Amino acid sequence: MALAVMTVCTGNMCRSPLAERLLAARAAEAGIEVTVDSAGTRAANGVRIHRETLRVLEGYGGSADGFASRLLTPRLLAGHDLVLTATRAHRDAVQELAPLLWKRTYTLLEAARLADADASLTLAGLPRARLGIDPEDPSLDVEDPIGRDPEVFDRTGARISAAVDSIVRLLART
Repeated sequence: MALAVMTVCTGNMCRSPLAERLLAARAAEAGIEVTVDSAGTRAANGVRIHRETLRVLEGYGGSADGFASRLLTPRLLAGHDLVLTATRAHRDAVQELAPLLWKRTYTLLEAARLADADASLTLAGLPRARLGIDPEDPSLDVEDPIGRDPEVFDRTGARISAAVDSIVRLLART
């Protein structure tokens, strides 16, 4: 049975679609059965990926074919094995919408940090591993590139790409 992963940011035009598409592609390359989708806490439905994010995504070999933004709802969150958010505020918003998902909701950088810290960690061990880090550490957030220079999109893309690699290794152990 395939794992179900949701990525979340604000507008679902930059960070979460980039994480979604990179995670889906890299997991597939690694032979991991996973479905990945994304949504935004304040997204308008049906908006295309941001042009600078598209540039970054294509630079990593990804595709935005068929992408359309979606507003995050409790219904969209149902059934996910892992929810990865761009920031701590998004993590809090997910936990408010779907309180039962708290053990499966992490910032992207939080999950990556935990995966990198313990090469034997599995998805089931994430909640316990989380106890070893400060959940309010600002370094767990991926900055929002919207309205910023292309260099910010590049930097954000590099952070997301590296985190996705760590999460793929985690999923491979699950």
